[in-house]
Amino acid sequence: MYKKFKKIINMYLNLPIQVKASLWFVMSTVLLKGIAFITVPIFTRIMDTTQYGIYNVYLTWYEMFTIIGTFGLESCAYVSALTKFNEKDKNEAQASLLELSWVLTSILFVVFCILGDKISTILGLPKNLLLLMCLQIYFVPAVNFWSMRNRFQYKYKSLVFVSVSMAIFNALLGIVFVMNFGMKDQALGRVISIVAVQIIYGIVLLYKLLKNGKFIFSIKYWKWALELHLPLLPHTLSLKVLAGADKVMINAIIGATATALYSVSYSVAVVVNLIKTSIVDALRPWLYINLKEKNTNNIKEVINGILMLVTLLTLVFVAFAPEIIKIAAPANYYEAIYCMPPVMISSFFTFLYSVFSIVEMYYEETKKIMIASIVAAVLNVLLNAVFIKIFGYIAAAFTTLVCYIVLSITHYILANSVLKKNGVLEPLFDKKTIISISVGLIGLMFVFEYVYEYMLLRYVILIIMVIILYVKKAYFINLIKTIKDK
Repeated sequence: MYKKFKKIINMYLNLPIQVKASLWFVMSTVLLKGIAFITVPIFTRIMDTTQYGIYNVYLTWYEMFTIIGTFGLESCAYVSALTKFNEKDKNEAQASLLELSWVLTSILFVVFCILGDKISTILGLPKNLLLLMCLQIYFVPAVNFWSMRNRFQYKYKSLVFVSVSMAIFNALLGIVFVMNFGMKDQALGRVISIVAVQIIYGIVLLYKLLKNGKFIFSIKYWKWALELHLPLLPHTLSLKVLAGADKVMINAIIGATATALYSVSYSVAVVVNLIKTSIVDALRPWLYINLKEKNTNNIKEVINGILMLVTLLTLVFVAFAPEIIKIAAPANYYEAIYCMPPVMISSFFTFLYSVFSIVEMYYEETKKIMIASIVAAVLNVLLNAVFIKIFGYIAAAFTTLVCYIVLSITHYILANSVLKKNGVLEPLFDKKTIISISVGLIGLMFVFEYVYEYMLLRYVILIIMVIILYVKKAYFINLIKTIKDK
């Protein structure tokens, strides 16, 4: 036993830094998933249903206003700076982008102060939550920039520690605050705990980012970043509308209690999306390097394998929906299981368009993707307005799925157009495989909606999927090594 253990340790120590970093990023994702999954049943049980609904509405608006208040500069401009600039220019761009984000957040804060009462009425959130939201947004860029830089430098130890400790601190402080606030102020207590954690970590990580540099105002980097992100802003904001309009509209049309029921299924999806996001984050630098070196030989095979892995992961969570909902929330949330199949399969299509968008981001073709995102967001609002009134809050899960399918198709077309424009003639995406997987997932979605009442049948399907994962484990391991060895 000791010799085997020593052999494993030696194998680990001899791994390349990229592989070690990837292993730890995956492990931290699993830990974050576990923390997120544990906190959902805690907060659904200690919070009033209406207060839990208000808290989820806050999270939805926070996602949208973060884009307005920061332009999401880490998603394109900062990644491009880390990939393409020398060390001196990276530091100058980093300082300039941080300054730009603070100016944008300050403008948002002034608007909240002047028009807070009117905005509060429109959004259905108290003004004090809006001001707390703005305070939270001030410290988002510091955390995001530091995390992205450490990921690119393969500094996995510090990144894993910060990510996991931040999640634990957030959860523990949230429980303490919710338990000590009155029944009518539980949402406020939960929000204050999130903002406090964001500020503490934001200040520390900002110091780490700038301790070896200085603040440099550069109109060159501001102009460059704005040229990249202004066309991207409607796109990114539209994606947030697409992801959050259902909760906002359910809250407005039916009420906060229905929003809470609907949000439970999304809370589970967020756990899965953590894993899918980590896969996209790992794929992005690999794909950037291959595109830069014009090495496109095995990209299609790698992407096909990743899509198969994500598909199986998605189906496992769909199959376990009744058990997951029972763990995540009390009995009065149980009908939310019928939201799970479309919500989880929506997360697959979210992953799919994210893969396509890597190509668009690399070639800085941000203007072309704006229209697709706006159309999908507007379509979602229109479909929700019609079908939520007719079929209730569960309809929102299906309308959102339709919109993500539309978005994925559009991004597929755009990504191929961008590749041809830049002289990449070999297709990177296997159309037949993508269509087959997509149609299969949609078909299985309706199957699971029907078989939730039949536990034995669900478990047979689940066992088959586990067997497939086991049989193909060597293939998936080699796939991960392919990405990480670059």
